[in-house]
Amino acid sequence: MFKKLFCLLLCLVLLPLLPVSAEESLEMNSDEITQLLWEMYQSENAEGDFMVLPDDYTVPTAGKTGIYNLLLLGIDNYTSALTGRSDTMILASLNAYTGELKLVSFMRDTYVQIPGRGYNKLNAAHSFGGPSLLIQTMEQSFGVHIDGYLAVNLGLMAELVDAIGGVEADVSADELKKLNGILEYYNWKVGVVPSSTGRLEQPGKQKLTGLQAMSYARIRKLDSDFVRVERQQELMLDILNTLLQMDLVSLTRMMFLYIGKVGTDVTMSEGASLLSTLINIKQLHISTLRVPVAHAYASRTINETYYVVPNLQKNQQEIDAFLYGVKE
Repeated sequence: MFKKLFCLLLCLVLLPLLPVSAEESLEMNSDEITQLLWEMYQSENAEGDFMVLPDDYTVPTAGKTGIYNLLLLGIDNYTSALTGRSDTMILASLNAYTGELKLVSFMRDTYVQIPGRGYNKLNAAHSFGGPSLLIQTMEQSFGVHIDGYLAVNLGLMAELVDAIGGVEADVSADELKKLNGILEYYNWKVGVVPSSTGRLEQPGKQKLTGLQAMSYARIRKLDSDFVRVERQQELMLDILNTLLQMDLVSLTRMMFLYIGKVGTDVTMSEGASLLSTLINIKQLHISTLRVPVAHAYASRTINETYYVVPNLQKNQQEIDAFLYGVKE
């Protein structure tokens, strides 16, 4: 399931990068894309001590082979732009030798040093300097090696959910109130009148529209950012399950709809290599990690702002152990 989705994701990266010369066109038609997708389908919180690294900290040399680390970003922006804070940050690490896909989710409120900008939340790095500054910050703070990134706007989630016919969620009475508040604020921001348009009328397990699902995923002040991540994960799995039940023609059509809205620095050769790797993996094994890890962070309020302050040394050790089996 995840393999098919990851291949589709890589197709979204690859297709805009195909070079076109005056002599010949390398663009793929819908039949060729459908065939490619078919071939791919066939192949089968406890708190602890914390610390902040010194200014002269240098990034360790990764030296890992056969592994490609792709940073997946969801940008918090009500417009179609890919600017603003990166409220979703997931490092997808594909190991060509072991057939493993490891997903490391970084919490948005993590307190780190942003080069040239002082200390702030991790998700602020993207708003200050885009993907390059965010990657520099993550490499400096957590010792991770990032080969490329792929960014999408969180606003696309509403379009995607509507395109697949909605998504199911079990909404509590407390969540319902917060959901509708976020929904009405979004409508106000984008000029929808009345702002109550599309409200969810009752709690319980039900199918949400795209706007309702996006608002549900953004609930945060009700409980915590940790629970917010769980909501996002639940919705993501429901969306993926729906996508993976669609036929390849429908998937191809959706790919064309959203292909121009993705930001990436992945080159064609890198993407082709990743696709080749995925096609040859018979069974993809998925595992996840949340950063900061348990017992390696402290919740703090600094200047009236909430932060999750990590023990960077311990988090680096746990990330290395998770991604590469390295444990000091």
